[in-house]
Amino acid sequence: MYAVVNHLHLSKPVDDFRAPIEQGGIPLLSSLPGFQDFYFVKVDESHAIVIIIWASAADAQNGAQKFGPTWFAQNLAPYLASEQQRSTGEIIAQYEP
Repeated sequence: MYAVVNHLHLSKPVDDFRAPIEQGGIPLLSSLPGFQDFYFVKVDESHAIVIIIWASAADAQNGAQKFGPTWFAQNLAPYLASEQQRSTGEIIAQYEP
């Protein structure tokens, strides 16, 4: 499995993004090959962390090419107050109860 983690500083309240993500972002991501899970974490009123889990690095790359220039560019990028910080990597351990 492979994780993509983005730290976002937004120019409007994080809570404003809940409905667009649930109604548009997650359905698009879930239609992509290798998509496994998604988390949108509210850090504070203007900061969020996005965690997307993919089956493989190739799936994550494909997902970025489909999601980034489309949904993300239209629904989140215009509200970035600063450049997003992105980290990616292989998941080497996990726990599911």
